[in-house]
Amino acid sequence: MSHDKKRDAIIDAALRRFAHFGVAKTTMAEIGADLAISKASLYYYFPDKINLYAAVLKSIVDKSEREDGPAVDAEPDPAKAMELFLERRTEFIIKYYNILEFLRHKTGAPEELVPVFEDVKERELRRINAIVERGAAQGIFAINNPEDKARLLFECLEGLRHIHLERQSSFFPDKSKFQAILHREKEFSQIFLNGLAVRSSA
Repeated sequence: MSHDKKRDAIIDAALRRFAHFGVAKTTMAEIGADLAISKASLYYYFPDKINLYAAVLKSIVDKSEREDGPAVDAEPDPAKAMELFLERRTEFIIKYYNILEFLRHKTGAPEELVPVFEDVKERELRRINAIVERGAAQGIFAINNPEDKARLLFECLEGLRHIHLERQSSFFPDKSKFQAILHREKEFSQIFLNGLAVRSSA
C-alpha cells in the first residue's frame, strides 16, 4: 500500500471510530488494531490523536464541499441559494455531531485545528461571495461591490453564531441548539439580502 493510501486508510478508520464511539472514547491503539498496523506505524503518519482528528475534520469538510457545493451553485435565486447553503451547513454539523462534539470539551480551538477552521471560513466566505455576485450579475441586487457586501454578510453571521456560542459553557453547543441557530441565520440573511435588492420606482 502506498504512503498516501495508507494515510487515507488511517483517516477512514479514525472517521468510523470517531463517528461511532466519539473522539474521546477512541484510542490510537484501537484505530491501529482496526487496520492491523502497529501503534508505531500509526504514529509515523500522525504524531498524536489531535493531529489525526484534524485530518479527519479536513476529510469530511472536503467531502461536504464536493457533495453540497454544486447544489448551492446551481440554485439561481440568491435568497434560496443562501438558505440552502445555511441548511447544508447545519446538516453537516448534525451528521457529524459525534465527531464535532469533541470540541465541547475544549475552551478554545486547539492550535492543530486552527488551519482547518481557517480553511472552512475561507470556503464559506467564497460561497457567500458567489451567491451575492450572482445576485448582482442578475440585476437582483443594486450594489457596486458584491465582494464587500458578501464579507459583511459573512461577518454578521459569524457574530450571530458567536452570540449563541457565548451562551454555552463550552466551545461547541449541544446538538439541539443548531436548529435554533439556523433559524436565526436564515432570518438575518434574508433581511440582509432584501436590503440589497433593487427597488422599483413608484
